[in-house]
Formats: sequence, structure tokens, C-alpha cells
Amino acid sequence: MNTGFRLLRALVSLWLIVTLVFVALRATGDPITAIFDPDNFTAEALEAYRRQWGYTGTVFDQYVVYITSLLRGDFGFSSMGNRGAAAVVIERIPATLQLVGCSAFLMMAIGFPVGAYAALHDGGRIDRFVMTFSTVGFAVPNFVMGLAFILLFSVNLRLLPSNGYGTWQHLVMPVLTIGISQSAIFTRFVRSAVLDARNLQCVTSATARGVAPWEVFWRHVVPNAMLPLVTITPLLVGAMVAASAVVESVFGWPGIGRLIVESVAQRDLAVLQMIVMMIAAVMITTNLVVDLAYAQLDPRTSRARAH
Repeated sequence: MNTGFRLLRALVSLWLIVTLVFVALRATGDPITAIFDPDNFTAEALEAYRRQWGYTGTVFDQYVVYITSLLRGDFGFSSMGNRGAAAVVIERIPATLQLVGCSAFLMMAIGFPVGAYAALHDGGRIDRFVMTFSTVGFAVPNFVMGLAFILLFSVNLRLLPSNGYGTWQHLVMPVLTIGISQSAIFTRFVRSAVLDARNLQCVTSATARGVAPWEVFWRHVVPNAMLPLVTITPLLVGAMVAASAVVESVFGWPGIGRLIVESVAQRDLAVLQMIVMMIAAVMITTNLVVDLAYAQLDPRTSRARAH
């Protein structure tokens, strides 16, 4: 599969997502009557708002106008912010990047060593403890974990602020909430990847030749275990954006996740559409890069596709 076809597939996927989201949001009803009480506004005033925010005509008419505007770089008008939707979304990106970046670092800092150590002690007490911990961490909802951290660090110990943004103290609990939750999943993937790599013939042969265990691990197990992790890690990082919708609301963090909740409550379709399109573009681009990188990391993939 050549690069050109992958790019075409990515563009088609993005177009389909944009189209489905556009139709789904319009299917929920007239956003103008959801925002404004028809009993308190004249029909002329409501129609003026429809023209201003692009809600006039049929759904197909609105779709044609929306796609045409996108091609011009116009992402619509935010009814909530009373300005362009792009400006409303862009100003929230740094806060989310900070939160997701730190959470991803924590996820990998916990998941890599803990998952690998559990795999090297497969079936032992440590392995069973790690699997139990990962199951509990995955099962506990983010908002429950976040509230537990608030009760512990803010209410009881009075060490950290319960909500807000601007200092490293405000960052600690949101990062712990997302990072620990995702590390529970990542740990299981790391453990599985290491166990699979330990069963490879190259590892068995190196062990039979008397190669030191640490050398076998770093030279044979780790490189082979990295291949599946290269695929799953970006997907987990992308899932953090979805998790941030709840976490940012709990901790009052002014990022994209909280903006999603606010735009849904305010029926700001332009902002919602841009956020979904932006997240879809990032995920599709990430998958494309991972697909290309995987072919380089595993030559067998390239040879299989060549045949």
C-alpha cells in the first residue's frame, strides 16, 4: 500500500467523520430554539440568529455552506464566545497539551517498567499484584478517582488546590487522575508485548547460547516488544483527550475537554464540529505516521505488502 493511497484514505476518513458529525448534530433539533426561548424572542430575531450562525435552509444547504467555508479556512461562528469558532478552540489547546503531555509521560513512566517487571515474573506474586492493580485502575471511573484525590490532597491534607489553572500545583491531581488510569491499561499492553517477545526464537537461541539475561532483555526482548507498543501508545494518548472532558470539568481545567462539555450545554455546534474535526485529524494523522513507522521498524511488514 503506497503512501499516496494512505493519504487519500486519511482524507476520505476525515471527510466522512466531518459529514457524520454535521448530520448527527443537526438531527438533534433546531439549535436556535434550544438556546433561545421562542416565547421571549420574536420570529424575526430568531431568524436573524439563524442567518448569523449559518442555520438557515435545509440540512443539505447548511452542509454545502459549511464545507465551502471549511475550504476557505472559515470554521464557523461561535454562539457561545460571540466570535470565530477557531479562536475559541485554539486558545484552549495549550492547556490540554500540557495536561495530556504530562499524563502521557506519567503513563509511560509507570507502564513500561511495571509491565516489563510483571512479565519477567510471570505467574508470581508481583505479577498477580500488578494485574489486580491494573484491573482496578482501569475499572475506576476518572471522576471518582479525581474526587478521591480532591478529598485526600485538598480537603484532608490541604496540600493542593482543588481546581484552577496556572501553577504546577493545579496540574498535579489532573495528571495523576488521567495518567494512573491510562497507565493501568498501558501496563497490561507492555506485559503482553514483553511476554510475546520472550517466546520468540531469537530470545530462546540467545538464552541457549548463555547470553546474560540482562543482555537478552535489552537486545532482543525490548526491540521486539516495542513494535506493538508503537501502535497502541498513540491511541492511548488520543484517548486521553476524551478522558480530559470529565477530568477538566472536575478540576476546572480550561482545556479542550471542558470546552466540549460547555459547547454541548450551550449548543454551540460550530465549536463542537471544529473540536471533533481537530481530534479526528490528529488521530488520523497519528495512525498514518504510525503505519509508516511500523513498516520501517518491522521489515517483514514491508516485504509482505510488496508481495
